[in-house]
Amino acid sequence: MIKEPARSRKTRPCTPPDPSLVEAVARVRHDLGKYVAMELRWLPPDPDPEAVRAALRADVGATRRQGDRLESAPALWDRLRPSLAGLADDPDVAAVDAAMEGLRALLPDLDHAPADRLAKGAAAAMEVAHALKRLDQRVREAATSARRLKEARWPASS
Repeated sequence: MIKEPARSRKTRPCTPPDPSLVEAVARVRHDLGKYVAMELRWLPPDPDPEAVRAALRADVGATRRQGDRLESAPALWDRLRPSLAGLADDPDVAAVDAAMEGLRALLPDLDHAPADRLAKGAAAAMEVAHALKRLDQRVREAATSARRLKEARWPASS
């Protein structure tokens, strides 16, 4: 199994989000974060490079499948990222941007990439999944906190 990347920074809570942003983050987490490392998660601790290559091909090269149409993780991120414009300065969005650049560079050479590049690609895919999970959790927590604060300030009248 590929290890989860260490959290190198503390993430700050976000300000109360717009409900459409909460939905957008949940959609990105589901459509990209859930599938970008689906097979990588199940690899043993020291996987064979060919197993990593196959998992990357499936998880990153064909993240979204609709009939005969395949969409890579970088292409999916390019399509979904504008929905997160309200989070342009968020550290987890920046982490996904950085990881996607590495994956974008790896994909054309995936069939011939050496084991160390495959390992970096696997770590990048895992970082995308973890960053989107953190982002989704923070945005949901901020929305819940804002709702509770509003309810505490203005209780419903009987």
